[in-house]
Amino acid sequence: MTLHILLVVMVVFPIVTISTMILQVYKRDLLQQTTERTLQTLHAVTYSAQQEISKIEYAAAAVGVDRDILSTATSLHQADESNRFKYINDLTLALSRYTYSMSSQLLAIHFFYKDGGVYSFKQNLTKDEQELRSEAWYQKLLQQKDNVQFLSLQQTLLYGVTVPLAVAAAIAPSDYHTLSNIEMIYFSLNEEAFDKILRQQPNDDSTYVIVSKEGQVVTASYNWDQSSLTPAKLEQIRGAREGHFIDQVSDRQMLVTYASVGDTGWKAIQEIPYSKVTANYGRIFKFVLFATIAVIVVFLLISFYLVHSLTRPIHVLVRKMSLVMEGELNAKIGTSKIAEMAALGRTFNHMLDQIKLLLRQREEQEQAKRKAEFAALQSQINPHFLINTLNAIKLMALISRTDNIRNMTNALMRLVSSSFNRGGVLIRFSDEIANLKHYLYIMEIRYGNKFEVEWHIDPQSESKYLLKLLLQPILENSIVHGMAGKETSGKIVIEARIYEGSLHIVISDNGEGMTDEQLEEFRTRRSPHTFTGMGVANVHHRIQLHHGEDYGIILTANEPKGTKVSMKIPIIHRDQEEERPLRLEA
Repeated sequence: MTLHILLVVMVVFPIVTISTMILQVYKRDLLQQTTERTLQTLHAVTYSAQQEISKIEYAAAAVGVDRDILSTATSLHQADESNRFKYINDLTLALSRYTYSMSSQLLAIHFFYKDGGVYSFKQNLTKDEQELRSEAWYQKLLQQKDNVQFLSLQQTLLYGVTVPLAVAAAIAPSDYHTLSNIEMIYFSLNEEAFDKILRQQPNDDSTYVIVSKEGQVVTASYNWDQSSLTPAKLEQIRGAREGHFIDQVSDRQMLVTYASVGDTGWKAIQEIPYSKVTANYGRIFKFVLFATIAVIVVFLLISFYLVHSLTRPIHVLVRKMSLVMEGELNAKIGTSKIAEMAALGRTFNHMLDQIKLLLRQREEQEQAKRKAEFAALQSQINPHFLINTLNAIKLMALISRTDNIRNMTNALMRLVSSSFNRGGVLIRFSDEIANLKHYLYIMEIRYGNKFEVEWHIDPQSESKYLLKLLLQPILENSIVHGMAGKETSGKIVIEARIYEGSLHIVISDNGEGMTDEQLEEFRTRRSPHTFTGMGVANVHHRIQLHHGEDYGIILTANEPKGTKVSMKIPIIHRDQEEERPLRLEA
């Protein structure tokens, strides 16, 4: 179930993410391409509008620097009524040379004289000339002689013209013309030329509008919604020369694209329904959605098949392992088509074989341990017979009042009884020390005063347990073999302490010692048995059978002379009986 959930997450999430990214990238590219096309269209519109403005500025500049026009207009102002008609005709002919190409859009040309008065070509002013002379643009142009000022849209000040706004331009002729009395020339034109620019655009759902810097509409397409030009939109448009954004117009979203018309501050704006821009996106969205679902289904089917192929051998392995836990070691795994699972099956089968091999080895070790223990007991004289005999000797010595015989017999009887009257294979270390002392009493009577024994026993070690019959064979070797050639001054040191988590016992003597060949012989094979049937090699073998190869006996030379037997055994805190106690009675 976890794998299935992970596969769903690992398959569905990346594919949905990739599909979403593809749609977003496509939508962004589609919007970018549409924006680039609309900007190209607007650039054509702005170029045409700039050409028309340049035409107006050129005509105004040509009129403003033409000496004939300036002198004729000055003469017209100074002439009496009888001569005015002649100057009017001359001025009309002179102006027609520059205004012929825009005669249909020219509303009027006004000549303002320095000493007051205005001559209006075509249409007269409806506003007092003094009001015009006081306006800011008029005063500014007086400071910039021969500089044409495009005034964008101005309020129409002409008789008989119903259009509220007109395109205006003005120029203040230079004082260089000494015969001229003209202070300002003011041009008024309608927006017909700009209307033609928008009428040339494709007749589709797009709308076009050209607005002035102040937000006044210069011209617009017939289907333009005037309510869409909000102050917020104007403010956003003024922030850059060109750009685009999404705007909510009435109940529709519109892609608004805008571009500047030269340096006039005018903006050409195009609005396209956003639904038209994203029409192809809807088709692509359906296709991508269908493809995404299909890919997810295919991937999940393949993934679930692979998961089933992988988990089925794992389920088999789990069942086989459960059988092994119940003790069935013949629960082998069959072959698999998957190489990894086949290798895992071979490893599992090999593990079972190794377990069975280890169990057989364990059984063999247990059998060897029991044989060693049996050999240790078998080597002893029949305990019932021995103890009863010793008890008879003790009674006879008591009757004969032979104290030495009685004491020696009592020590031997205690030694034998302690070995067989305690249950289990373990003995407390303090009891083992007491047995060794009984044994030493017997050996001292047997050998006289040929040796002495020193004891260095850590009190903490006396409460620990160890295997029976471990120390007596070693002590016997030290007395029988080590002290064989000595008459006196023999010395045996018995030490015991707890060190690094183990019980260390050392029995050293200053006897004959062992040669290097004898030490090597101990490492390779057993040494001969003593009277107990338990040689040093056998003691070493018993320790390793019970406690492992990390423990045992090490034989070294005792400087300057003699042999040192170092024994390492684990710390056992209580007597864990492994066998039924062998109870002996006297």
